[in-house]
Amino acid sequence: MDLSIKRFVHKWCSPQWELQPEHIPICDLTFVLDGSVVYYSQNGVHLLKSGQAVFLPQGSFRCAQTKGMECAAFNFCVSQPLPWQAGILDWEHDKLLLRYFADFETAWIGLDEGRDLYCQGMLMLILHRLQALSKQRTGNPHVPVIRRYLEEHYLEPITVEEVARAVGLHPTYCGALFRRETGRTILQTVNLLRINRATALLEYGVSGITETAMDCGFSDLFYFSRVFKQITGLSPSQFAAEHRQVE
Repeated sequence: MDLSIKRFVHKWCSPQWELQPEHIPICDLTFVLDGSVVYYSQNGVHLLKSGQAVFLPQGSFRCAQTKGMECAAFNFCVSQPLPWQAGILDWEHDKLLLRYFADFETAWIGLDEGRDLYCQGMLMLILHRLQALSKQRTGNPHVPVIRRYLEEHYLEPITVEEVARAVGLHPTYCGALFRRETGRTILQTVNLLRINRATALLEYGVSGITETAMDCGFSDLFYFSRVFKQITGLSPSQFAAEHRQVE
């Protein structure tokens, strides 16, 4: 996804502040840090308080009024739609987002030659975190914890019992919950993470097929080959032949 930042501002808006009615050619993502604001869009009236944000996609109608607020506002363009409609998003003063805001602002007002690239990366992290928070609120809170455990331990021998013990759940419930919420079993997810790593190793010629299998947590080469083909549609040797990067 291509992203272009047009404007960023972190400020305190007085009771006299307002946004005049207009259709905006950019995405507007405004986080309320303190106070409150009323936004109007084609989707209706959005009453935002501290710990909430408003997202308005490109082409939206927008106007706003406040009795006083502190906000961090990002105006940007993207090459593909984001996963939100115009409206309110809860971020609840998430500590990670607050740190991202501070890092973004420091870079934005700085003079570093890599400023633009760094700020683009930080805004992508902000969008990713906002999406993750949204998923956590709509899904079972145990699932992100399970997923993080798998992402951190997928190269090790993993059983459902070990995962369940790590997150404090009964093994049967843990496995059924994860499958219901994600559409994959824990084993399928572990294999997907391992094969994702394997494709990168094979693509860049880091190691041969046997070494790749071992490096990605597979002790059985034949099982590795079978899982690899199930996920990618190619055998490891076919994938390496077709995708290996030549320097």
